[in-house]
Amino acid sequence: MEQTKKLFSQKPSSYWRNSTDMPTYPALEKDLDTDVLVIGAGIAGITTAYELTKRGRSVVLIEGRELISGTTGYTTSKLTAQHDIIYHGLIERYGEETAKQYFQANLQAINYVKDTAAEHGIDCEFEEQEAYVYTQLDEGVETIEKEVEAYRKLHIDGYLADTMPLDIPIKAAAVMRQQAQFHPVKYLTGLLKEIELRGGSIYEQTLAVSFDTESRPVVHTENGYTITANHVVSATHFPLQVEDKYFSSNMNPKNSYGIAIKSKKPYPDGMYISLENPKRSIRSLKKGEDHYVLVGGEAHVTGDGSSVLDRYEKIYQFAEEQFGVEELYEHWSSHDLLTTDQLPFVGKVSDEAPGIYTATGFGKWGLSNGVAAATLLADLIDGKDNAFADLYKIGREMEEAEAVSIGEDDVNRISNETVVKPDDLQNGKGAILEKDGQTMAYYRDEKGELHEMSASCTHNGCPVSWNNADHTWDCSCHGSRFTAVGEVVEGPAVRALDRE
Repeated sequence: MEQTKKLFSQKPSSYWRNSTDMPTYPALEKDLDTDVLVIGAGIAGITTAYELTKRGRSVVLIEGRELISGTTGYTTSKLTAQHDIIYHGLIERYGEETAKQYFQANLQAINYVKDTAAEHGIDCEFEEQEAYVYTQLDEGVETIEKEVEAYRKLHIDGYLADTMPLDIPIKAAAVMRQQAQFHPVKYLTGLLKEIELRGGSIYEQTLAVSFDTESRPVVHTENGYTITANHVVSATHFPLQVEDKYFSSNMNPKNSYGIAIKSKKPYPDGMYISLENPKRSIRSLKKGEDHYVLVGGEAHVTGDGSSVLDRYEKIYQFAEEQFGVEELYEHWSSHDLLTTDQLPFVGKVSDEAPGIYTATGFGKWGLSNGVAAATLLADLIDGKDNAFADLYKIGREMEEAEAVSIGEDDVNRISNETVVKPDDLQNGKGAILEKDGQTMAYYRDEKGELHEMSASCTHNGCPVSWNNADHTWDCSCHGSRFTAVGEVVEGPAVRALDRE
């Protein structure tokens, strides 16, 4: 236990990024003028840039940190239209036609990746798999049966099962055929090459902080340069510089976690996710003749103050019991925005910001939804009709989804009981403490230097909390995250935590 806790205390790293020869690009060092600017180099942003360069448009793609260093580089990498339990609820809230459109949008996204990888010879480990949502509890059977009935109504290729290839005893499972898993970083590095071949420009370490829209949109970067464009796509989780309460009222940030292990037992085919909380998401990793498995789960509201180390431990214990862990290979966290009705927001941000588009709110299923969003955005910019424009429309009236998971999420809170003043902080630790009536964030680095910052997020003033595994300060309101010393990791914040 202590050994694994020590491992989980080390900096998280992505299997997907570490197993890829990552390209590097320069930071922007001049003002630019382009047709389309895409902000954010995850799957939605890169696919949008690729699709638009393929259509002959002039495109600039920028990323505030390293390419593919956000959620896309830290997922379970299931490319599937089976988004947990969703279709029965969509039929109940919006009707069969909307539910069918959602399935078709994501199925088309799977085929887009498959065809694009084949077209350009991208070895991204694409594999068709059956996808399972399973329950181990009697009270979950009815939920599974309703979801399979929704499959039937929507003509989804799937079925009800009472066993699985994976050696887990279950009561029932909803199975969807012809889904896929792949290596998203290898796939996207292939697309980056194609963007360049078609004349697109790519910059990293170029953080967009604001824009003006008096005539053509003008985006300002942190390093003092501007990019003028006819169209701007903000593929950055929370849309850039948007104060509209519609987004903040209808999206909630969540964290989840994954570990890559070398298994003592062979792994069968299939991708799996549990109905019960805490979630368990399982798929294979291909590494030669050995059996490597990705196990994820433990989703919770970002910045809720729970112990992330404990969550990693629980995933590890499950993996040990299920597969036998021969080696703990990597561990990482993922961060998502979930809409209240389970459908993403894709399109023009508002009539007051002409030429500004966004794609956000993908929940835990951003790989297929991100591809669907990219093709939709490309059509909107081209002035073409797209069958899914209304499905993902920003400003739609929301029908809140009811929670369908069962079981309890056992949360262990982080306590500052042993830290009552900054001098008590050990190296590599952080804590929220009071100072002169103000709530402050303190971090003592590995060299013993103490860093003192405001505990208020610079986006909207909400309090941040210490993440004891990622060593970040996380905001529960809109999902902003900061390094241990207060620099921005993830927006909507674009400014570091205030220092004393």
